[in-house]
Amino acid sequence: MRLPWIPLVSLALFGCSENAVVTPDVPDASEELPEVDAAEQHEAEPPDATVEEADSSTQADVLVGPVGCVTDITPGARQIACDGIEYEVQVPPQCSAGGCGLILDIHGLTMCADQQDKNTALRASGMKHGYIVVQPTAPDGAIGPSWTPSTDDDRVWEFLLQVRQAWSVDPKRLHVTGFSQGGAMTWRMVCKHADMIASAAPIAAANATQLTAVVPPFTLDCPFTMYDSPCVELPLLHMHGTLDALVPFAKGQQQRDAVIDAWKLQKTETISSDAHHEHTRYLSANGTVYEFVSHDYVVTLPSLPVPIGGHCFPGGKDLNTDPMPGETLFFGCAPPNAFSWGEIVMQFFLDHPKL
Repeated sequence: MRLPWIPLVSLALFGCSENAVVTPDVPDASEELPEVDAAEQHEAEPPDATVEEADSSTQADVLVGPVGCVTDITPGARQIACDGIEYEVQVPPQCSAGGCGLILDIHGLTMCADQQDKNTALRASGMKHGYIVVQPTAPDGAIGPSWTPSTDDDRVWEFLLQVRQAWSVDPKRLHVTGFSQGGAMTWRMVCKHADMIASAAPIAAANATQLTAVVPPFTLDCPFTMYDSPCVELPLLHMHGTLDALVPFAKGQQQRDAVIDAWKLQKTETISSDAHHEHTRYLSANGTVYEFVSHDYVVTLPSLPVPIGGHCFPGGKDLNTDPMPGETLFFGCAPPNAFSWGEIVMQFFLDHPKL
């Protein structure tokens, strides 16, 4: 949140993106500018393979080329290891000329990139609609892949910026979504990088320390307080299961209410509903969209009886009838479901580029 009495030069301390740029005063044309030594000028120029530190409206006209861990910019699917994290990156053929959108899709505890895509199908949707899709796999923890906010948030964001620059991504179409621990990371990125994110879609957000908390008030991943809030409004699609046995529905409600209160949202319509789900739209005075989806679907329990309940993806294909190698927990809601999360999140991103 930007405070009106803070001078412009201080915005970098309070802005939500480390890429914010403070525009210096432009000297009068009549003033004589000092000469710059050629060697000093060359030394000041950033190296070719560093992430572009620029305003979110900047976009190159052509592909920049390899940047950091991104060494191959040809279209197709590839695995990239970067700073201790593995990434599945899907690049549609039409992205060869630059200007594609970009989606970060983050998995939850014990999951991996492939299991996340089994529930969102965003790789296929990205190929259809011209979006590069980045799906990271967290480092291994005691019970499987697990995100550590203090180290992994910045590493994932830095890699996303490398992808953004290497393929000259359209800065108006950078989107973030995530489930469980990945939903928590999505909220934290909303709080920290709202000026660069076009729209975001967190699901059943749970960070590592609050996973088993069952009594409100909860520690929110983006609390919308004076000093921990997005610096700009951005469209949000937020989902939480009413029967979630890992992350109480009350936490999703508390996060929803924090957004509604901070942005003074007004309910405008019920997009869809039946006996098992409700999809509601709110608008701010600025016209910013916030949508909240609740459902009572539950996971079909795997052979390992972990109480997951409604901690799941409606329409997800990650079911215990079709396990992946080594998979013990499943996060696709048992069918039938009235909607598919992967479809509505893709449509939300298509409908909400950065204005």
